[in-house]
Amino acid sequence: MVAQPVQPSPVAYPAFAGAADSRPQIIRLLDMGRPDGVHLEGTSSEVSVPFSTRQDDAFVGSRISLMFSYSGAVGRDDGELSVYLNNELIGSVQLGRTRGAKSRAEFTFSPALLTTDNRLMFKFALKGQGANACKIARDRAFWVNIEPASFVYLSATRLPLADELAFLPRPFVDPKDPLALTLPFVLPPSPEPAVVQAAGMVAGYFGLIAQYKGATFPVVFNGLPAGNAVVLVEGDRYPPGVASIPGEGPRVAVITNPSQVDSKLLLIIGANAAELQTAAATLALQASSLKGGWSVARATQPPLRKPYDAPTWISTDHAVRLGDMVIPTVLNGRRIADAPQVFFRTAPDLFFGALSGGTLYLRLHRADDTWIDAGDSRIFIDLNQRVVGEVPMEPKLKVLSRLKEWLFPGNADDRVSPVILPGYQLFSANRLDFKFDLRATQGADCDTLEWSDRTGIDPDSLIDLTRVAHFAAFPNLALFANSGFPFTRLADLSDTAFVLPEAPTIDEVQAFLNLLGKIADATGLPATRYAVVSAEHVDTAADRNLIVLGLDSSQPLLRQWESYNSIRITSTAVTTAPKLNFLQRLFQPFDPRAPYYQGSAVELARASLGKPYSYMSSFWSPLDINRIVVMIGANQGAALVDLTRQMEEPDFTAKIQGDFFFSTDGKGEFYTSGRRKFVGELPIWWKIQWLAGSFGLAAFACVICAIIIFAATIQRFAAYRARRLLVRRLPNRSA
Repeated sequence: MVAQPVQPSPVAYPAFAGAADSRPQIIRLLDMGRPDGVHLEGTSSEVSVPFSTRQDDAFVGSRISLMFSYSGAVGRDDGELSVYLNNELIGSVQLGRTRGAKSRAEFTFSPALLTTDNRLMFKFALKGQGANACKIARDRAFWVNIEPASFVYLSATRLPLADELAFLPRPFVDPKDPLALTLPFVLPPSPEPAVVQAAGMVAGYFGLIAQYKGATFPVVFNGLPAGNAVVLVEGDRYPPGVASIPGEGPRVAVITNPSQVDSKLLLIIGANAAELQTAAATLALQASSLKGGWSVARATQPPLRKPYDAPTWISTDHAVRLGDMVIPTVLNGRRIADAPQVFFRTAPDLFFGALSGGTLYLRLHRADDTWIDAGDSRIFIDLNQRVVGEVPMEPKLKVLSRLKEWLFPGNADDRVSPVILPGYQLFSANRLDFKFDLRATQGADCDTLEWSDRTGIDPDSLIDLTRVAHFAAFPNLALFANSGFPFTRLADLSDTAFVLPEAPTIDEVQAFLNLLGKIADATGLPATRYAVVSAEHVDTAADRNLIVLGLDSSQPLLRQWESYNSIRITSTAVTTAPKLNFLQRLFQPFDPRAPYYQGSAVELARASLGKPYSYMSSFWSPLDINRIVVMIGANQGAALVDLTRQMEEPDFTAKIQGDFFFSTDGKGEFYTSGRRKFVGELPIWWKIQWLAGSFGLAAFACVICAIIIFAATIQRFAAYRARRLLVRRLPNRSA
């Protein structure tokens, strides 16, 4: 699984003074896309980290706090760590024996230096090395690590916005906000399934904008929360203090929140549940068309999505340009000092057969930067934090390539370096890091180096995943936890139904909304074609894949379908379904991507009886053997919500595998029964190869049996042949 910015447990940070009505913000390196912090290596090095801030914040106080360590080699010499914000020096700290290997440093800086898009730069240099450091080979004995918990503290006042739909998605979520989104929803008490379905469309819209930063949607049935919130108004049941919006039919409006006047309410209005769904779909799919303080909603559903056409999933029909996945300027010029990152998602069930994986066709530019020693400079390519390639700035060309360049000069920029992206390192969410290690020529002045805007990665570089098939084993909770698969096979969820209790609690509705936000981030599309049904009417959705959600006390299907689980939990005991016997294991196809048997979830569940817990299980639907079910349950509402929130954390999500997952106190373990069914189509030769290699035990047993049969046949034939020869050579007795 790809390393993405996560939201771990709260950390105690020191308090800083600010204006009385200001809002404090703590933005960690973790939130800036640096889950491993910053590593400075060599006698002189620098790394810059971009980050953004909300567009409607006015900053009145600012400070940066660094937690860092450095090597013993740095401690033996005098060095200096400097911090710059938007090219302005905000502080330096001396490194050496007197400071100690693990240290902290804090610098106050003027809020006037902040813009919406900012750049922190960290520079380290040993004294006396700065003038020539760019010519010296990197010495790995010298390093400084800045921890991911280092943070920028900001004190801000929120600038008022008019009651105008054209500002959407602001102020409810700001795409520039580096922090996770928390946006309350106000629903009528005991909402019917169709109303909950409308709320899910809105949650998907905001979850898509929040992206990898994560989003959670607390639910309120009575009253108004402080801060920004979404309110679903059915009929004339407006919350206290909120005046009715003029007009008829489905509408969307934004008004000032009477509970906190510097916040807004987004009203989704309809005379009935059907009109609420129309208003919600208009917001989710056509928000840019909404203008004014309120607007009539006229959503027209787009055509049904096709399999695997999620907007954020990289195409497997053709190679994809890097310039189509990121802003091209990120890949060139001074920005390459930031270690450019390219995030991309793939369909979770990719199967590469006998191939190693996909291919990155990398093109590099080195225009005008005459100071670069191309022979000694190179670029390292990491896929999900593992090195997959190293490409020199000037690749060594073969004879025919050099002849081509001599005959057709000026095509040096067309040099292509293929880099294999191993299939076993490609996950649902992926990150490519390009780390430039540039060295200067002997005649260069390290203090006056200039970067050409054309030096870096050509946006026409390609990622090619065309030689793949869609083939995977189910049930597999890892695919669901990472990308909502197989439900997201159709990005609009048109073959999916959510099954909720008859009268869902606020925690059950919040868990549902959190899932819709996460699924929208995974596909790049707010889903609008799923169904929401109660457990009593699950038969009406028998032809759909099902996500069953709720508490043990309110969701009857958690108990009715418990016999399909590989683990069964009661108040007094934890039992497991019968394991595969020897013959079943013998003829069970082998899947290298499926987890091996693990029983840790059983021990964790037995040790947690009586405590709050949550769980996930997956199995084939009792209503349709060709449909999959994922059940998400808990014995307490808070545990159910926590599970859906922790699914935003890559370290936690990586533990969700197999066909059963159990979580308590922030810990999680999985269990797999070994029963699985393969779904998908393979080319005929790939299928032969897979069949030959997938039945591990069966193939071994067949080979042993074949050897025994062959040996027995040879032995019998040899004995028969010996008798025949003996008979022929014996003298004729009749003579």
